[in-house]
Amino acid sequence: MEGREYSSHGNTDRAYNNHHIQPPSSDDEEESDLLPEHNSTYVIQVPKDQIYRIPPPENAIVAERYRITVPERKSCITWSCIMTFVLMVLLFIGFITCISLAVADKQDPGFRVRHIRVTTKGKGQKKEHEFHFTLRSKNENDRADIYFLKGGRSSLTFRERTIAKGRFPAMEQDSDSLENLKLKLISGSEKKLPMEIKKSLNGTFHRPIKLTLKFEAPVRFQVGAFPVKDKKLSIVCNLKVNKLTKNARVLSQDCDYATY
Repeated sequence: MEGREYSSHGNTDRAYNNHHIQPPSSDDEEESDLLPEHNSTYVIQVPKDQIYRIPPPENAIVAERYRITVPERKSCITWSCIMTFVLMVLLFIGFITCISLAVADKQDPGFRVRHIRVTTKGKGQKKEHEFHFTLRSKNENDRADIYFLKGGRSSLTFRERTIAKGRFPAMEQDSDSLENLKLKLISGSEKKLPMEIKKSLNGTFHRPIKLTLKFEAPVRFQVGAFPVKDKKLSIVCNLKVNKLTKNARVLSQDCDYATY
């Protein structure tokens, strides 16, 4: 049997039509370039309008949110610690001071007239008389000092008639101490003086004279550098003197105290 012959040309055409392999184009060459090689190197092409030399602000905000902050260990030697310590010390000192001031005694000073001396200046209508008193002041407080402040005044009266005026001296008296205070009161015109006072000043009246010495003074009680209390001291001393000359002498006295 005669064998079947096949046309190589026809078979070749059908095979070529069914399995036609096109030559690689330029696009395929570009894609082959992007395929990974054995060294796993990737090439990414980024458009030029998305290339930033400086990271955009939104990236910084996101990075800040996810940043893990490590708390710093604060040292106790800071201004806040120092101020807190100083404040506690001041509060403690203030507490102790308040207790000390609360229990501090505030007794009024005691006064007593020790001497009286009268001098006369001028002649005729211009004659003036000065009454010099020495007072003994006693501060019986154990811790509180007494300050006699400025603004004190004194007066001398005879039968409710003022015959001389003066100031009360400003001074400081320590606790538990005795001090001598000097008062100087000056009379006005001699014409306004009572007749008995004129005669006693001239040495022609030899009977005792009753006088009233009044003085007021603002005082402050203070313990150390801390004031305790301020008050106004008013004292009235009823005196009996033998005469109103240089050698005058206090025969009796009675002093009454008042504070407000």
